[in-house]
Amino acid sequence: LFDRQFERQRMGDGEFGLRAYLQGFKSISNPYASCIDIKAGTGGLRQMGSWDGFRPKSWLAPRPVPSVLYLCRKYFGDRAARYLLLKGVPPSLISYRYKRNSLLLLLGLPLTLLLLPLVVWQVWRAWSISSDMLQQGAKIPTLTPLASTEN
Repeated sequence: LFDRQFERQRMGDGEFGLRAYLQGFKSISNPYASCIDIKAGTGGLRQMGSWDGFRPKSWLAPRPVPSVLYLCRKYFGDRAARYLLLKGVPPSLISYRYKRNSLLLLLGLPLTLLLLPLVVWQVWRAWSISSDMLQQGAKIPTLTPLASTEN
């Protein structure tokens, strides 16, 4: 069951997999498996938000998406979350289409310094929201066993 804290945000499937792994479930990946990728025209992250957890749709939105920090802080702690921010925020200021261009990614650091007040506010906002999410705790519905259907 998915943690509803990730509703309309990123990383919910990763958190589900991590939680299953920590409970001892085995995950098997088949590199030879094939599937047909059916992309819906609407819905999902196309309407709700960014594909990238560090690149919000709006300059005034939290950076990264709060669920990214929620997952990291919940399972790996605040220190790891700070390292994640140091590694992920500067390159996130460069457009996603240039994320493989090393030269342009180097511009992320000076751009971060130039936009420091805005970036600090975005990160603070994401941290604050993730703190609220952590305080509320996981929102995982419980399964109730089905009643016996014996006659």
